[in-house]
Amino acid sequence: MRITSIDIVGYGKWSDAHFNHISDFQVIFGENEAGKSTIMAFIHSILFGFPTRQQSIPRMEPKNGGPYGGRLTLEDTPMGKVIVERLKGKATGDVRIYYGDGQVAGEEKLTEIIGEIDRNTFEAIFSFDIHGLQNIHQWKKKEFERYLLATGTTGSDALLKTAEILQKKLEALFKPSGRNPAINQQLKKVKDSQLAFQEAKKQNAKYELLLVGKEEERARQTELQEEKTAIRVELDTLNTLLDLWPIYQEWKALSEKAVPLTEATFPPDGIIRLEHLQLREKEWQNQLIQLEERQKNLINKNNFEHTAFFAENEAEITYLIETYGAYNERELQQKSLEKEIKYYQTDAKQTPMKWTKELDQKVLRIKELEQINKQQQHDIQLELKLTQESEEKLQQKIDKIETNMWDNKRFQQEKEKINSKEKTPVTKSIVAVGIFLVALVVLVIFQSIWSVAVVFLVALISVYLLVLTKTPAPSSNQQILAFLEQQKIRQEWQQLLSEMDIIASQIAQLEERQSRINKSQYDYQSELNHLFDTLAINELPDENWEAIVQTYKEHSEKNQLAAELTLKLEPLAEKQHSYQLRLEKLDAPIEPTNIEEKISFLRQGLLYYRNNLTENAKLAEKMEQVTMQLNLVKQDLLLVKKEKADLLEQAKVNNEDEFRVAAMRVKQEQQWRERLILLEAQLEPDKRLALSQFSAQEVIKEKELQLEEKLRKIELEQENIHASLAAKNHEIATLEEGGTFAALMQDFYSEKSKLQQMTREWTETKLALQILQETMRSLQEGKLPKTLALATDYFNHLTNGNYTKVYLQENRIQVESKDVVSFFPEELSQATKEQLYLAIRFALIDVIHKDFPLPIIIDDGFVHFDSARMVQMMQLLQKRKSTNQVIFFTCHQETRKYFSSEDIRVL
Repeated sequence: MRITSIDIVGYGKWSDAHFNHISDFQVIFGENEAGKSTIMAFIHSILFGFPTRQQSIPRMEPKNGGPYGGRLTLEDTPMGKVIVERLKGKATGDVRIYYGDGQVAGEEKLTEIIGEIDRNTFEAIFSFDIHGLQNIHQWKKKEFERYLLATGTTGSDALLKTAEILQKKLEALFKPSGRNPAINQQLKKVKDSQLAFQEAKKQNAKYELLLVGKEEERARQTELQEEKTAIRVELDTLNTLLDLWPIYQEWKALSEKAVPLTEATFPPDGIIRLEHLQLREKEWQNQLIQLEERQKNLINKNNFEHTAFFAENEAEITYLIETYGAYNERELQQKSLEKEIKYYQTDAKQTPMKWTKELDQKVLRIKELEQINKQQQHDIQLELKLTQESEEKLQQKIDKIETNMWDNKRFQQEKEKINSKEKTPVTKSIVAVGIFLVALVVLVIFQSIWSVAVVFLVALISVYLLVLTKTPAPSSNQQILAFLEQQKIRQEWQQLLSEMDIIASQIAQLEERQSRINKSQYDYQSELNHLFDTLAINELPDENWEAIVQTYKEHSEKNQLAAELTLKLEPLAEKQHSYQLRLEKLDAPIEPTNIEEKISFLRQGLLYYRNNLTENAKLAEKMEQVTMQLNLVKQDLLLVKKEKADLLEQAKVNNEDEFRVAAMRVKQEQQWRERLILLEAQLEPDKRLALSQFSAQEVIKEKELQLEEKLRKIELEQENIHASLAAKNHEIATLEEGGTFAALMQDFYSEKSKLQQMTREWTETKLALQILQETMRSLQEGKLPKTLALATDYFNHLTNGNYTKVYLQENRIQVESKDVVSFFPEELSQATKEQLYLAIRFALIDVIHKDFPLPIIIDDGFVHFDSARMVQMMQLLQKRKSTNQVIFFTCHQETRKYFSSEDIRVL
């Protein structure tokens, strides 16, 4: 936003004044009393309203009684070019806003133009003079957060005002050194009534004995409670170990299985390679058989009696012979698949759902929730018990101190007595000397016998008074010592009260955490129930839910594997059946016992049939070819057998059945390792170490029973102590009955109840204020560090690198020099302090620039700068004019050289 024109109708000394064509880097020069500060105040009044008569800011109304107000022309606003006019009317003036399209709006639209920013914030950040620069040492973290909140939050004024109201209410209820607040007055009443009550108690010897016995039994009860807490902690640990015992047993068993396992010697893809070699061996054997038969047929040269059969079915026989190798391969695959299916179906039960990775993740998440909830429940209960016990002990200390402490009235009376005794001798000495001096004056003036007699008499009186002043008053040193002792007791009592407030706040936080943990436990149980419902497990989840889910998973995975293998088996079985049907339809002239025998017959017969059709001249050539092929096939068959033997040797087995068993064992070992990793993730090392101390689950249970028996004995002793305390309390109550004593006791407890009610109100107000302050602080979490980082950059630039860091320490601004020495602002020179203040202002402007692109207005802010500092400052302002308009008021001629002639306006 830029101010391009200032039109003053009447404001201070200015009347009907116009300043047009204001540039982005404008200097307004004028001598003292020329009206520079008045123009600056006029800009503030137009944007934020005329000061009211109740404010300390002057209203600057014209002395001649003329019109009051004026207008500003603003450009680059969210509404474009606008004219803001404010004239005399209501207390802050009547506002009209003129838009570029001719529309007119009221003051309610002003915040859309300049943003949610008030006058104080604007003057603290964007508009300043030399006096503002001199107050940097007074800034604390609270001021930073206040400006960041006021410029970054809608409705921030309401938050700040509410915080102020709550603070005033706290101060009205209680002040540590106050007298008038309600709690302070009530404390005095409680102390008075308590002193009277305690005095009445001391009159009864039996009452004191009962109190001593009561305190001893309470101390014993505290000891028993501490021992009971320790036992409960140990029981909780044992319960945790009992819950983890099944997992530990499974982990231990798998660990023992995994120990003898060596590096896997089984060849990779062993089963696939074996089946491939078997198929190749079968093919070479079939070829070997074929070649041997062909060789026999060629040798025998017998007439063939089944010529008609082979002539009629030659094509079908050829197809069956050629595809017989594939048939054998499928037969091997089918047997292998059937073995695997049988293995997986041996112990697997049917499951309604398939096991997926999502279910694995869900089970793992539920386990983590279970462990976290158990640990958190244990921790929060232990912390809550310990904190409550600390509160009881602290209250006992406070009660004990209050019995020996004076009330406020007596304390103040003793303090005044001691102070008055110190002043009286000095007063008497002054009076004696004064009387003697007056007598001397009389003697000098009158110089008669009577005057001498009067002087002599006065001298005697003065000597008497002086002697009296030297005679010490019978003030008691014991009273002074008693007073000092009371001062010490009172300080200790106030410290204990502060500690009590802290413990009360801790208990409230712990109870809130406990409610969140209970909700988390409910969510965990709901998720576990949902898992069982999803898996259709007809059991309620208990401590062994993990074993149930693991068993379900194993059955599901086996069923899935068996189903997948069954799908692979079906097309193989269908092809085998089809091949067998075609072979059965072929009516062979013989009756073979099996398929292999029938194929052999067909192969031999077909060869013989075809050989008889060839010419005898080719018989020798064919015989030679068959012999060569027979030798090659034998060599290939030997190579295949050698590869298969090497594969079996690599797996360290003697036959194919052992090889398949080894493959299944390796697969099982891999599953063991994966399960072992999962179990180790669930069992932390310290838990495994603790579980290893027990030989069986029964040992843990036995120790648990021993602790429970010890706990039962402690509880029985506590009951006896409780009964004894009840009897003593009854006797004490009987002794406390009676007119005066009962009235004093009732008065004490009545006043104490009123004090507790007031304290509760103070605590609620304090918590509300803390929550509100935390809310305001969270709104500025990202802005304050960014502001300090930007301030560091600006300050480093303005000081030529002499200072390298701006930060908050002990709730105050500090800077660090390049020599790593820290300074508070008041320890810097005046000019360096002003540079620091400017760096912080520019940092704040950068942080809020997105929401508040307002002009920077400076009224002679650099009078303490030397020439070097002035050059750096003006260079920085030159850079800033691209983001914020800069209007500079000055009465110093030397600053004009940093501006162009077009940017200088002389008043």
